[in-house]
Amino acid sequence: MDRISAVLLSKNEEKNIERCLQSVEWVDEIVIVDTGSTDQTIPLARRYTQAIHEGDISKGFAYNRNLGNEKARNEWIMKLEPDEVIPKALRAEIEELMQASRDVEGYYSARRNYFGRKWVKGCGWYPMPQIRLFDKRNARWEGLVHEWLDIKGKTAVLKNDVLHYTYDDIQHYFRKFNLYTSFDALALKEQGFRITWLNMPSRFLLRPFGSFLKSYLLQKGWQDGFYGYLVSLYSAFYVMVKYMKLYEMQKVEGTNVPAEHTRN
Repeated sequence: MDRISAVLLSKNEEKNIERCLQSVEWVDEIVIVDTGSTDQTIPLARRYTQAIHEGDISKGFAYNRNLGNEKARNEWIMKLEPDEVIPKALRAEIEELMQASRDVEGYYSARRNYFGRKWVKGCGWYPMPQIRLFDKRNARWEGLVHEWLDIKGKTAVLKNDVLHYTYDDIQHYFRKFNLYTSFDALALKEQGFRITWLNMPSRFLLRPFGSFLKSYLLQKGWQDGFYGYLVSLYSAFYVMVKYMKLYEMQKVEGTNVPAEHTRN
């Protein structure tokens, strides 16, 4: 049976960390890369693991995930977020897989994303499969934000879902929103994108409006009632703000994502 190391990033996750870690107490090792928690996250996490390492969020999420993988003793990694839970059905499925021979290097799973207590099924929020389990010898994280796993080899999809308690409330949403839009704007800047008077109508109006229509109509956000409308509206606002931040960055040389940003 292959051993598993659960690897997660954390910063100020005292509301979520115990629920998450309790759901993976069965794995062989839990590794946490903390990027500067000032609440009770670390004392709470130490009830479940001593493998807590200092990260640097200014270097992006891929850097910190790779750091966690390097610190892990085992070859198979379970990618985890502090606001996620591995339910019993998924645990049983993973344990069965680890006992069998296989030619697969990574496994994806669907996520049930919650806004408050509402499972949002539309807006492109479900099934939204993400890599969940992989052999680190054949994989590496890439990207500043919205990181992806560059995995070499065959992949498969798990049958059971991960539970993802994405946002507690609107205030929580906007704490994450500020970080993600800053990172996205910085990534666009580094890729050479620029805001000009010619493309402002597209970036500030047409693309946000298109994002709303896609989320609310094409991806059936309307079926989720108030929260479907909320997610669709915020998706449009997100597009507009990341381009506005890019425009602001163009005016200030050497702009970086502020260190005080958090991922919660």
